[in-house]
Amino acid sequence: MWQWIRFGFYVVTGLVSIWYGFFVRSAAAGNTFYRIWFVLGIILLGLAAAVQFRLWTRIPVWLRIAFVTVVCFGLLWYIVLMTIIATRFSADEAKVSYIIVLGAQMREDGPSVVLKYRLETAEQYLKDHPEVICIVSGGRGSNETVSEAEGMRDYLVSHGIEKSRIVMEDRSTDTSENLKNCLALLPSADTPVGIVTNNFHMYRAMGIAIKCGYGDVSAIPARSTKAYLPHNLTREVIGVLKDVLMGNMKLY
Repeated sequence: MWQWIRFGFYVVTGLVSIWYGFFVRSAAAGNTFYRIWFVLGIILLGLAAAVQFRLWTRIPVWLRIAFVTVVCFGLLWYIVLMTIIATRFSADEAKVSYIIVLGAQMREDGPSVVLKYRLETAEQYLKDHPEVICIVSGGRGSNETVSEAEGMRDYLVSHGIEKSRIVMEDRSTDTSENLKNCLALLPSADTPVGIVTNNFHMYRAMGIAIKCGYGDVSAIPARSTKAYLPHNLTREVIGVLKDVLMGNMKLY
């Protein structure tokens, strides 16, 4: 009985993972990270086959213990990091002089959904705080017709934000470069600044900003699409691990 329960669990979760990979892929997010769901699905279906044909019992005990230990340790870190990332989903109540809008994919027909959420948040903040200056940050990727900074500036101007209030940083290719380049555009490292990015991305952005030397930085999170949140959070967990190992960000 227990064998059939395990078999069914692996089959169902494996097929759901593969389906979710196709679902995320349909969003045309501009990256290939969706493949992780295909890989996970294949692994789960492989485990189902191992249960069905009793292959698991043929593996040496020490190897089984090592495999289970690694999986449990990875799941523990995944849960811990996701919980930490979720602590930055709410905005800081702080007065700032500048906001930095971090870039995301620009399509031929305008900002991607992720970027549009950031721009909507920035637009509202700028209208509520007419004294604040906005820095839009992001270079031009190989699949983009204009730089992310230019696309963001044009969007904000078309939605009633004065062009004179917008500063462009159009050379960066990732979050670390975004924030390093924007720091040089501020009057000083201690200038009160708010970072505008999606809620799932905020923890990593703040950690990178602190590592870069920002002395007074606040979170202004934009919303995200709930259906893609498991995907985005998984990507952020890996992004946090990568940036910590590369020395780009500080855990806080």
